[in-house]
Amino acid sequence: MFMRFDILTIFPDLIYQYGNDSILGRGQRNDLIDIKAHNFRDFSASKHHTVDDKPFGGGPGMVLQVEPIYRCLENLGLVKNGKKIKKFKTKIIIMDPDGKKFDQKMAKQFSKLDNLVIICGRYEGFDERVYKFVDERISVGEYVLAGGELPALTITEATARLIPGVLGNFKSLEEETFVEGTIEYPQYTRPENFMGLKVPSVLLSGDHKKIKQWRQKNINK
Repeated sequence: MFMRFDILTIFPDLIYQYGNDSILGRGQRNDLIDIKAHNFRDFSASKHHTVDDKPFGGGPGMVLQVEPIYRCLENLGLVKNGKKIKKFKTKIIIMDPDGKKFDQKMAKQFSKLDNLVIICGRYEGFDERVYKFVDERISVGEYVLAGGELPALTITEATARLIPGVLGNFKSLEEETFVEGTIEYPQYTRPENFMGLKVPSVLLSGDHKKIKQWRQKNINK
């Protein structure tokens, strides 16, 4: 299985700096995923590559223009003649504080796609017409960030690690936090005693049945 992530942003280096390391970097080197950042400034009609302007009707701040984002999507073959092109196993999402809350279930759904396209916002938000060319608005939480790049990377990593081979150890994936709707049990490693803080004796017993019972009992604690 192979999955491509296309992230539309005015700060592509933020995407590449994170995406080329650790799990995501390894996934790309193993040809399991591909992460591409697209600077929609490159598609601005302005000689200064401007992508924002003052809102009609007045108000504070600047609004991201529809045209550069549309032209970027057009370059990716996702829109044409003012309409979104439907592509099998491709989804276009936009980072939006009013969007549907992202969770593990959604990450699992996204991991079945061939292509996930994520549009990152900045400033006071998007020209409303941008939403005509997306499939879904997504939020990662009820708080304010400077832009959509961190949420986009959150979604990319949460989704990519569910693709077979990306994480490496599939057993780790099965027992992870939020799989089956639970939080992981407490875990310990060496030393057995740190400044009087001791590892529970059952974990040192070698009795796998009792260890399993202890872990199940201590989930969510």
